[in-house]
Amino acid sequence: MSAGGGDLLRGIRGGLGLARFDRRALELLRIDVGGFWHSFMALLLAVPGYLLLYSLPVPGEGLTPPSPDEEAAADVIATMAAGTDHFGLLGDVLVDLLAWASFPLVLLILARRTGVDRGFVPYVVARNWLSMVQVYVMVAVIATAGVLPAPLAGLLTTLALAALIGMEWFMTRLTLGLNSGAVTLIVLMAILWPILLARLL
Repeated sequence: MSAGGGDLLRGIRGGLGLARFDRRALELLRIDVGGFWHSFMALLLAVPGYLLLYSLPVPGEGLTPPSPDEEAAADVIATMAAGTDHFGLLGDVLVDLLAWASFPLVLLILARRTGVDRGFVPYVVARNWLSMVQVYVMVAVIATAGVLPAPLAGLLTTLALAALIGMEWFMTRLTLGLNSGAVTLIVLMAILWPILLARLL
């Protein structure tokens, strides 16, 4: 098996492990310069997931006015997808991929203030593979929510959003070893960056 193929399998396994909050998952990932660049293969693997994600109907959409529960479910799903209606399907996917790829640069610029300089490579490698897994988790959640009653759809998507944020927090703490406050700040930045970037474009 080629080095790239080996990194691919290790990356997928590592991403799945991080999604299960398994600290040993980091040992599966290739944490060096080669592994850093190979981890961006995760973006390509996520493209079909993003296309599915933005193609799925939002639960509660229809001809009749939405109930408060349906509006709540739609709000949560919009937060999860962080989409931008005016870009169209392919535009939304490209914006998300751009936000994904550019966020490490934002952190690098703020490296001294955020304390990520020492753990930058492990963080980027782990985040890339975990993010790929999270895209497909969102697809499964939204597809399931689409066939559930609005109250259950809202509950499911809210719990899923909390789980996704928890995964991000766990991975950030594991790779950077920062205190809880710094980790929380970085996670908030990661959540807000796609939204901010979409507004700037």
